Amino acid sequence: MTIDVGTALAAIAAANDVDTLEKALQDASFIDATPGDDRQKYRAGKAKLRKLKTEQAAKGGAASATSKPAEKSPHAKESYDASEFGSLVEKYEKLNWRIISKPGGATVKPDEFYTLYGYHMQALQGDNATERPMWAEKGGLDFEGRARWDAWAALKGTPEAKAKLEFVRLYYEFPVKSLYSDTRA
Repeated sequence: MTIDVGTALAAIAAANDVDTLEKALQDASFIDATPGDDRQKYRAGKAKLRKLKTEQAAKGGAASATSKPAEKSPHAKESYDASEFGSLVEKYEKLNWRIISKPGGATVKPDEFYTLYGYHMQALQGDNATERPMWAEKGGLDFEGRARWDAWAALKGTPEAKAKLEFVRLYYEFPVKSLYSDTRA
């Protein structure tokens, strides 16, 4: 059965769940071979699918935890004290974080770094009221600035005390694989 581009794109746009979207993308895969606006809409559908799968995995965290256990940090504690916040803030940026390459030669750190940054900024300054960065000084997209901004903005409304406690908890519990060498001891 052959479908036209308009019908294929309409099916992608109308899909709101993973199974329907996967089927629509599979039926419209021929669009990916032709440059233009239609291909961009097809690729936006693929991005939407990735986002839906991520959200589905986050909601089904308990179900996925039974199939693949989460990596536990050797630094995890039974309880955490928010009074450690000040000393840990000085340490977290100096850790030997892994570097992830992005298009155009840009690099970013693992998500755990940005989550720590978000809690750090929420505890010190409260809700993020700044504009989301777009361009880096060298002319490319500012992946680093955007990741920092997104992590902080995601915590809007979080009280200072909770942000400090969550920062301390996450500092001790993030997985070792985020660092080249773990110096948290």
